[in-house]
Amino acid sequence: MTATSLRVRSCRAIVSFVAMTAGCAYQDATNGAGTGGTTSTNIGPPQGGAGETSVGNGGSQSGSGGMVGSGGRRGTGGASARGGSVSDTGGTGSVGGAIASTGSIQLRGNKILDTKGNAIVARGPEDVLSSANQTKEIDQIAALGANAMRMLFTLDAANAMTPASFDTLMASAVSHHMLVWISLYTWDTAHNYAISSALGGGDFYSLTAPAGAPACSSSAASSCYLAVWNRQWLKDLVSKYRGNVIIDAGQEFIRSGDASAEPARAAWADAAKTNVQFFRSQGYTSPLEIMANYQGRDLYCIVEYGEAIRAVDTVSVNGEPQTMFGWQAYWGTADKYYQTYQGGLLVGPNQAITAVDAIHQYAATRSFPIEIGIDNYPADTNKDYQGEIDQAATDAMSWLWWSWKNGGVECPTSGSTCQTYVTTAQNGFGGAKPLSN
Repeated sequence: MTATSLRVRSCRAIVSFVAMTAGCAYQDATNGAGTGGTTSTNIGPPQGGAGETSVGNGGSQSGSGGMVGSGGRRGTGGASARGGSVSDTGGTGSVGGAIASTGSIQLRGNKILDTKGNAIVARGPEDVLSSANQTKEIDQIAALGANAMRMLFTLDAANAMTPASFDTLMASAVSHHMLVWISLYTWDTAHNYAISSALGGGDFYSLTAPAGAPACSSSAASSCYLAVWNRQWLKDLVSKYRGNVIIDAGQEFIRSGDASAEPARAAWADAAKTNVQFFRSQGYTSPLEIMANYQGRDLYCIVEYGEAIRAVDTVSVNGEPQTMFGWQAYWGTADKYYQTYQGGLLVGPNQAITAVDAIHQYAATRSFPIEIGIDNYPADTNKDYQGEIDQAATDAMSWLWWSWKNGGVECPTSGSTCQTYVTTAQNGFGGAKPLSN
């Protein structure tokens, strides 16, 4: 069997308020965008210490609501800063001004720092957000102790989301002192993935790609995401909540052909560089996260190309580029493909490495942060979730869980045992510490 036949991710069902459909969000190797100026922005150091924050958990438990996703993978979670409201239209004004030295989340070495300079070890779920009523879910998540989320902003007109809706959700996360990764999401194939008019409208796969990017299409989805990130309402929202936000600047990527071969990693690196340049050319100064090649599972590509990708970032803190990476540590499958495929690259020919060892020996030893994705699906992390969570705690590594559903985390293999450990253990949500903002 080929590498791609072994481990190409299948779609999982995504349930919305108005429809049920199969959902996948693959990225194409021709991910790109126009490059901006070459002026470097040095944000400057945050103030305060380097330890984790020690504030108590916030939020109270309440009922769930809104759309819950059960497919696809993304990065980690997060929150935002306080401020005025965002327009209910795609507006053209900007919120906030130049970023102060303490105004943004910052990356320092392999740590994520809050605006007071305290290190954040993020732990929380990923959640598809399609209703402002999902503040109830954010309350539930915070009540369990989680200090982070990945918010997948649903763009589809069928869900009628507006900039104000996303502002409400971000404000809720900020009130719980959470770190938020912002991703974009679309599902409505029956209506050509039509985007809400309040979010700028258009059919997702027919948008006009930014200058320098390949034409937007279902085979070049990353260009479509960039076209949305080009809209003012997102720029305003990120600016407003910059004290709690990391941008998913390169969502899951897989090249056509053999995704495990070196040309695929090189294509991923080229796409990542172009994306970083695009976001900086558009004025985004928040930290960027690039998810790894092979739909996030290729840790070696980060080891191989991470520093070169970061080198194109024109926003820095004390000379350190503000780009980090995401790695889906889904190596707990029975066929052992990822252990041997990645082991051969990381360790040497005919060698294998577990995800737990990869966390300790490679992810935790980079000079930049890597956020880890974990789940309990049988074809993904499977029963290795606890070992990965424990090792991440030992190495002070941030992680996010796929996903939040029906008032708890999804644990299809290990059920309540898994749910209890992920949400209540000291190494799980229960031991997370909120941002000190």
